[in-house]
Amino acid sequence: MGFFSSLFNAIGTVLGVVVKTVAEVVTGIRKSFEDYRERGGATGALAAQEAERKKDRLREVNEEIMDLRNRRMSRGDLSDQERRRWAFLREEREELLGKVNQAKEVKAAEKILDSEALIERVEVDLDTTHVLQYNAFADILGKKCTCGRHMKLQWRRDLGVAGPGDFYWGCTGWYVQQGDGRACNRTEPLQREDYALMTDTSAPEFTMTSEEFGELLTNPGTEKIIATRVDDLRSDLAGRRKGVELATCPVHGEHMVLRKKANPMGLLDAYFLACPHWRPNDGGCSFIEKLKSGSQLAALLKSETGRGVL
Repeated sequence: MGFFSSLFNAIGTVLGVVVKTVAEVVTGIRKSFEDYRERGGATGALAAQEAERKKDRLREVNEEIMDLRNRRMSRGDLSDQERRRWAFLREEREELLGKVNQAKEVKAAEKILDSEALIERVEVDLDTTHVLQYNAFADILGKKCTCGRHMKLQWRRDLGVAGPGDFYWGCTGWYVQQGDGRACNRTEPLQREDYALMTDTSAPEFTMTSEEFGELLTNPGTEKIIATRVDDLRSDLAGRRKGVELATCPVHGEHMVLRKKANPMGLLDAYFLACPHWRPNDGGCSFIEKLKSGSQLAALLKSETGRGVL
């Protein structure tokens, strides 16, 4: 399929576009999209329906794999038949993950083509790092580690306002436990092209500098309003047994669940996303993402409710 020659995410942002104009990028995406549709590729509502069927099957596969995992942990081993079944399910999961990612690419292309008039080029600097954080909330596709796993955009979480040099790529294998260690600890610095984005800049948060946006979130009244909205969203998603649309576990491929810490130290310490198969004390999948920036909360609220934090 390949609508994108650069990294992209489900928000409809293209990363790594140093020399191309918005018109050039959009024209290339439109041509690839139309070629795909002419070849019979599913788009629109049909693509969404097919994606949901794949996600339903993915949930079933994950549940069976977790059941086999629990059996092995409780009994110490599996039968030959169970081991063969586990291997088969893991292969099926990889195939399903590939198809789900293809559906994400279709959806991202559609979003870009629908919002072409709002897309602008953003060069990330000290004033616009919150734009990069905002876009890091959604799954970024196209960036692979040398181990074959997806890499995720990360930054130092102890900073009130992150600077351009505080970002890096981290392998999602870090979240996969292997014995007493991690499956992969690889990190990579961002390259020059990673700081060039093409994204919908209509969000009110983008009219402010990173420092101004950070200062806004220190206001107790603003914090309370945002916390109330996120709590309401969390209750709504839990009631509908839904995960967060734009963020998925890189291991299981399912939408992440919005959770809240028991005793948070403020708004930016309160919420995190966890794999549906996450359990406390390493009882399940260990993939979580802490929501430590206002930009992440803004992207979450915008994607799920239609309005960010402003």
